[in-house]
Amino acid sequence: MVTNKSEAIQFFKILLDWCSPQVARMMLDDMDFYIAETTDNDSIKESIKMVRKYLYDMSMENEMIDAEEQQHKKIMAKIAKQRGMTRE
Repeated sequence: MVTNKSEAIQFFKILLDWCSPQVARMMLDDMDFYIAETTDNDSIKESIKMVRKYLYDMSMENEMIDAEEQQHKKIMAKIAKQRGMTRE
């Protein structure tokens, strides 16, 4: 039986308790390449791919949030400067 969404999320949360997101992604990349792509076991294949997808989705979402926050800071600094509200 393939891992369900709840189990996949729990899997990557535990993984992130023990290693950085970058290391977790590299580990799942290796698992995908060396196990999922070579096994005949559809359950393990789909489970690895599902956990990897959620981990990458979370990573991309965090990058988008960081980019939005940086953009917001720039806009607010520009507005503050235009209004003469800088700390200088």
